[in-house]
Amino acid sequence: MAAYDDGVFFGFLLKGALRPAMDYLTQFPEKSAELQRYQRRFEQEPYAANDADADLAPLLLVFQQYYRDVFYWNLPEPAARQQMQARFAQCLLTEAGEFDTDLEPKIKDVFESNGFHYLGGRTSGYFGPYIWKVTTPKLYTVELPEGTQPYRVNLLSEFLSKSWLDYISLGRISTGGWADADGVLNCVAESYDLTSEAFTVSLLKHEAQHAMDLSRNADLAPAQLEYRAKLVELIYSVERNLLLAFAEEADSSNPANAHGLAAAKIITLFRTKLGNAAAPLDAVPISQIRQIAQELFRESSVL
Repeated sequence: MAAYDDGVFFGFLLKGALRPAMDYLTQFPEKSAELQRYQRRFEQEPYAANDADADLAPLLLVFQQYYRDVFYWNLPEPAARQQMQARFAQCLLTEAGEFDTDLEPKIKDVFESNGFHYLGGRTSGYFGPYIWKVTTPKLYTVELPEGTQPYRVNLLSEFLSKSWLDYISLGRISTGGWADADGVLNCVAESYDLTSEAFTVSLLKHEAQHAMDLSRNADLAPAQLEYRAKLVELIYSVERNLLLAFAEEADSSNPANAHGLAAAKIITLFRTKLGNAAAPLDAVPISQIRQIAQELFRESSVL
């Protein structure tokens, strides 16, 4: 049997496949303690504690229940959402309604009235907010394939919630940032060494490419946005073979998972460029990865 591989395990979680991720852990005795932590959270239901006050903790609990329903019990998302809507209506002492139009604005108001920032909506097809206390702005000049320009970066800290991926991975992986519609980049500061390539390339250049592309075409499909931003990561990464990470993330089965779709497209086109559908990606030199990524980026378009 092959040795345990973090990339395989995290690949399951990135796709929301919690049960297969846990099944993967069962194959490795050295991972028994980690498996037990997952079993405690999702089988015994001790929801994650938080430092929120009495007004906020019940709302955070409902999100955790939604994550458990969707990712552990594999309840179809619409059914899990119906249960979530009923729980939130009870917490808010209001009539049940659609989460995104009727309930989430009220939830956002509660958190913001308690001094927090709240970013809601869906991530890869599932609900789960980003809720934080402190925003520290900083200016960075970012080089991209089509130009260099300054970007304001908000360094965010003191989080109450980092959406569903952070929760189902027990805090080991999560979305590291995003670009606002106005071109401001946001970074979950605690996730990065701000001198690392993970920050300067996978956060700054990735999100800046989103901002640049959206400034040119605000209607660009999410999967195309992610495709171009991931190519930028490959162009500028010299310390990491991100092609392997994208291969684990690749997922063509979920049309709402823009990251998975983009990764799948990259792997398919890379294999075409390499001329070998079965080529071992860990054997491709970084210099060749960067060259092919540059070719694919030139062939892509925001129009």
